[in-house]
Amino acid sequence: MPKTNKTGIVLLAAGASTRMGQPKQLLRYRGESLLRRAVRIAFETPFRPVAVVLGANAELMEAELEGADALIVRNSAWATGMGSSVATGLETLLHAEPGLEAACFILVDQPYLSAAHLLELHRRLGLEPEKPGVASEYGPALGVPAIFRKELFPDLLRLDGQKGAQPVIKKFRAGILSVPFPRGKIDLDTPADWKEFLRGGGGE
Repeated sequence: MPKTNKTGIVLLAAGASTRMGQPKQLLRYRGESLLRRAVRIAFETPFRPVAVVLGANAELMEAELEGADALIVRNSAWATGMGSSVATGLETLLHAEPGLEAACFILVDQPYLSAAHLLELHRRLGLEPEKPGVASEYGPALGVPAIFRKELFPDLLRLDGQKGAQPVIKKFRAGILSVPFPRGKIDLDTPADWKEFLRGGGGE
């Protein structure tokens, strides 16, 4: 698949996994950690660069990512919330690729994430070049994975709260396109979430 320098991708993986009781980034499924899996999916798209934002347990995560061809960055303010990780990831992309036209954001704990869904987001946004972004629709909500055009970069770079990119999605809601992703509401926050995911056959 040809690479593109027009859209980069940020994997948000800085959380402390407090409710899980262990770093969920390192939970293993089908022979690989959730962190490695998310990085693999990112590289199955043409989006480049790929940036991975770490925070809690950064040393463990860096060891897990050894050999990965990604831009790995530590967010020193990770404890303030996901917003600062969004900003840190975008800053990292722009430092590596100043001409970036769009940025895609993904989470490490959405087990039904796929490259196909990310490509569909990109395709949908490409159909309406006047729109500033596209997000995943699950239930009544829009959220990540999402892709934002460069006109929203200033707002993304100012984020510093607990809600990740949600403030930007809400601010520009009238112009944000959507792609259905019903399983996007399923994330892995607790041991019960993980057990339920495995009991249901995982990503099958």
